[in-house]
Amino acid sequence: MTSHLSWCSRGAVALLALSLVACGGKEVRPEGDADAGTPDAGPGQAHPCVPVSLERDVDLEGFHTDRYTWRDGDCAPRSAFLVRNDAQDPAGWHGGYIRRYVYEAQGAARTCDGATNEVPGWGMVTCHVRAGADWGNWTEKVTGTGRTLFEGRHHALHEFRWPLPLDGHIVDVTVHYLFATGRDHPLYAITHDVSRVAPDALEADVRSPYGDLLFDGNANAEIAGLGWGDRYRFRTLASPVTMASGWDYREPNVVPFTRMWTTTPDAEMGVVQTQTWQQKPAGGYWLYSSWGQRNERGPLPDDWNWTFQLNQYQLPSTTRSHRMAWGSNYGALGWRQYARYGDDGMLSGHPYQSYSVFMVLGTHTQDPVLHRVSEVESWQRVRLTATRGTVVTQGPGGVGRTDSVPFDVPGYNPVYATWEARAADNRAELRFDTGTQPLERPVLVLRGYTATTAPSRVLLDERALTADADYFASVDDAGDALWLTLHRTLTGTATLRLE
Repeated sequence: MTSHLSWCSRGAVALLALSLVACGGKEVRPEGDADAGTPDAGPGQAHPCVPVSLERDVDLEGFHTDRYTWRDGDCAPRSAFLVRNDAQDPAGWHGGYIRRYVYEAQGAARTCDGATNEVPGWGMVTCHVRAGADWGNWTEKVTGTGRTLFEGRHHALHEFRWPLPLDGHIVDVTVHYLFATGRDHPLYAITHDVSRVAPDALEADVRSPYGDLLFDGNANAEIAGLGWGDRYRFRTLASPVTMASGWDYREPNVVPFTRMWTTTPDAEMGVVQTQTWQQKPAGGYWLYSSWGQRNERGPLPDDWNWTFQLNQYQLPSTTRSHRMAWGSNYGALGWRQYARYGDDGMLSGHPYQSYSVFMVLGTHTQDPVLHRVSEVESWQRVRLTATRGTVVTQGPGGVGRTDSVPFDVPGYNPVYATWEARAADNRAELRFDTGTQPLERPVLVLRGYTATTAPSRVLLDERALTADADYFASVDDAGDALWLTLHRTLTGTATLRLE
């Protein structure tokens, strides 16, 4: 187990917060608080932002897991138990998913476990084929490999790989989970590599991360509402959700997402893409003909035609299914050209299909899914420039890939939802221009960083910041990179200097 217990006093943070006043059309605010005390200060108390910890080979009721624990934007602890994917687990699967997720809700720990042995967690790799010998495949019976790719002080990457048999072919799948101090939600990045398959020989969709997690603290409560976002936002109008529920599909949308919630207890689960619809279309089938419509009395659309798979296939028999998946049109995996959702443009699903999403859990009253959607949307307007070092403008198109693609927003890497630059002599001076929207706790990656320790000084608008309180840094020696979460919300312009 790796555990770091370094923090500063609340008084020091408060003094620093007072010194960082708004000026020059910009606002710089501290996020959360640090408390000189135990790692968990207790309900109603501030938490120290201690570094990420990793407990290896944790026996979770027979499931062999690796437990990652990090601190979210409020410095409250969150944990994810990742089941190892190199052997059969007690549910009959071969791991590679989150079996248990623990976070703080209303001052108490909320434990969320996989719902059933059929789908015993969240994060499964799942693909359907349009026509073939079987329906498709998931990683239930597939032995893979896993490893901690990077274990830093405040950032960690875990990798799973599988050779996925699909309609007589082998698709090489890579998944990365990113955990970062100061970031509420894990990032799930996936690449389907079909380069071993002849173009157009496979016509499949993608639905990962697939899963069934009791996100309401294992209460197995009735689902009070659900919805998704493609170019419009779909939401149900009645609670609990049944196939007879009314719906609304009229509000325009920019960033693809799915969401589901309960009211008793107050809980929400969802998936939010790191890119906009225009940058990376998501969803499938033909319900787009209902864009701009509302059907207050119901029923819900035919289960086979939902833009994303949620719990529609379980609704006829139960209102308590917590099933959730992502989605695409057929051909997203294997075809050189396939129709994007809406049938008004063509995309490529060969030789790769890659994307990244946030796996969101929280209380429904705090609206965590739509809050993250709003953040991703606002990131598109951020302008990052450098007066020392250079802004990175391209990078690999997904995890497990070596090709290079241009970033839609210079400096913003959608694979990990990070802001990236190259160091000059292990130093950098970067300017963030956020426009009128805030930039909350940005995660920076400084490439070409060859020092073995974090910078001796980090300054925001020439004011010195304190490590492990105002920013959280990790040195990746193998990758020659510095990862840094800035524990601030920026509005307007701000200059960050690392030296």
